[in-house]
Amino acid sequence: MTHTGYVLDDTVLHAYAHDSLTTISLIAHLADRGMRVAVPALALATTKASLNEQQREGLDGMIDNNAVIALAGVTNLAETNELADMFAATEHLDPAAAHTIAVARCFDWEIITHDRKRWQTIEQVLPWPIELVELSDDAP
Repeated sequence: MTHTGYVLDDTVLHAYAHDSLTTISLIAHLADRGMRVAVPALALATTKASLNEQQREGLDGMIDNNAVIALAGVTNLAETNELADMFAATEHLDPAAAHTIAVARCFDWEIITHDRKRWQTIEQVLPWPIELVELSDDAP
């Protein structure tokens, strides 16, 4: 499968907001390569709920100042149906994860995560595998 882009999950957004060098470097690398990146709106909102104003502004700046990064919302009826299907498939366990999966399926892109374990519960209820790329920690 040829990937023309990636979807960032809430663990990556959280790491970026907390100045993870791995995450900042990855996003800079993707931008330099012109690789498209989607940020699911529900994952962003979920992440922002635990951040201070400065961290929220940092995430907003990452999205606003990178032409290759786009906020992925729910903007039409087909997208509401896809999101509804993901809510049902994930048994309403995690709306941010459901939206992230819906965006990834829409674009046929992999999800970048800092924590594969974050997806274990969701993977157990889905009838298909989730394509994940896991980033390592900043530790050497």
